[in-house]
Amino acid sequence: MTGAPTAGRGAVLLTGGTSRRMGVDKATLFVGGVPLAWRVARALAAVGGPVVEVGPGAVPWLPVAREEPPGGGPLAGLVAGWSWLAAIGVEG
Repeated sequence: MTGAPTAGRGAVLLTGGTSRRMGVDKATLFVGGVPLAWRVARALAAVGGPVVEVGPGAVPWLPVAREEPPGGGPLAGLVAGWSWLAAIGVEG
């Protein structure tokens, strides 16, 4: 893997969940003065392709997909994100 942008690929950013093990909301945790979710969103966008957030809308400039059922866990979140990407003609 070269790290170069890959045409036709997208990314799913999971920002939901209960954060039971961490004890604080991971999406809004600040790292170096910036919310962690924003840092990850920027990194994914830099690689290329669309990025969709599955969660509460922690990253204001990303489109948001919702998992079914709500609170269904990370697998349900990935399915929701991949479905959103597929609907716009992009691989996850």
